[in-house]
Amino acid sequence: MPTFIVDGRVRDAARVLLPEDAQVEVLDVTEDRPDSRYPVGPSPIGAISLSGKSAELKAALADGPLAQLGIVELDPSRPEAGSADVMRLLMGELQASRRQAGEARSVAAQLRSECIDLKTRLREIENLLYSLGNPQLSSALAWQPTGSMQVLASGSSIAQALPMNAVSLSAVDLWFPQVIMPEIDGLSVTVEDASGEVHSMQAVNPEMGLETGWVRFCLPEPLGGIGRDCRIRVTWTGSGELSIGLGQPVPDHRFRATLDVGVSPDETLALRVWQSLGGVRLPSCAPAFASPRAVGIREAEFVRPSVLPAPELFALPMTAGDHVSTAYWENEDAILVHPSRSGPACAIIRGIDLAGLSHVSALVTVGHVRAPNLNFAIGVAPHGVVDEDGFWQRRIGPWVTGLPARGWGQAHCVPVEPITGKADLLLAVSLSTDVPNDLSWGLFRGFRFGRFDPSVEISA
Repeated sequence: MPTFIVDGRVRDAARVLLPEDAQVEVLDVTEDRPDSRYPVGPSPIGAISLSGKSAELKAALADGPLAQLGIVELDPSRPEAGSADVMRLLMGELQASRRQAGEARSVAAQLRSECIDLKTRLREIENLLYSLGNPQLSSALAWQPTGSMQVLASGSSIAQALPMNAVSLSAVDLWFPQVIMPEIDGLSVTVEDASGEVHSMQAVNPEMGLETGWVRFCLPEPLGGIGRDCRIRVTWTGSGELSIGLGQPVPDHRFRATLDVGVSPDETLALRVWQSLGGVRLPSCAPAFASPRAVGIREAEFVRPSVLPAPELFALPMTAGDHVSTAYWENEDAILVHPSRSGPACAIIRGIDLAGLSHVSALVTVGHVRAPNLNFAIGVAPHGVVDEDGFWQRRIGPWVTGLPARGWGQAHCVPVEPITGKADLLLAVSLSTDVPNDLSWGLFRGFRFGRFDPSVEISA
């Protein structure tokens, strides 16, 4: 509210003239008392004196901080005559207040701009420190294939909700039991986030999936923004049907693979999801080793143990005194290899027609919840060769080590010798640690055979 210094001789006239909410500080200029010369209160915007006595009021205020205060003379018999001067003081105060408010807004805007620049710079420093001191990539999800698969007709699609944050998502690996290279253009993979945006993914080096079935789809750059949910959608528009691998069944229907038409499966999609910083090179989705015949692979098939010959125990440690066995379990549709505490056990499946084989992979799992950690390996040899020399170890691929109870994985092998006709599969299992081999159920759930086209020339 406005404050005025008023000469005590025009107190009543001033109260009539001034607004009702105006504050009045009365100063009696006829008394020479220091305590009455300088009223205490809000800064006044003007002073009102008796007509013809403004010099006395000015002299009374001359020694204090109000010496430059504007003075309006007021005639008690004609108070309306001073209203113009009072209005001038009020308008001046209003203009000053507006000017001060504008300056305050300008200063606030400048501070806000500087604060935004500071936050941006701090975010850049934070990103730099994150890139220097933290992992630049991570495997956010890894759902291994279990042998189940979903067939997509032309024009259909399947979606999978991902229980993860969409921020920094950069690539998704999908597993296909068959070769899709000739018609990969008919396969579309997109990421749909909770904000409704759809991000298209492109297949990266799809020939890498010829051997193992894993094909990687990448985004142009990792997703940014605030944390949000996301899902992937796979659409098939090629000719014929496409089989895509499934993972474990889940009780929560929200995270099951969902078909756009028809009955959806109880399982998730078999996939691997990667999060990374921009420009970071991701690990290969295929094994580090490869066959020179891989580029000529034109056919791949997934075979279940039920269609293969019965396994036989081929090799076990000479000092093994505990239980070692192999068998086909019909109820599980799996091949069991039970290793010894003394070392690995190897089973053999003889006489399989694998002419032109370039790569073999096996879906493996530890079958009991109380089993120790197990190692798995698979190998292949021309029929009868391993029976002659007994060197089964040199014909197996790299070991998949430390698979925990109920854990899933894939073992791979590239044939050492060319497979031109029938072949023998070698299934090896061992314990990861020196513990009793009770309940060491090493299960082989299925096999993927990749065959090359003999008509394709292989350059050295």
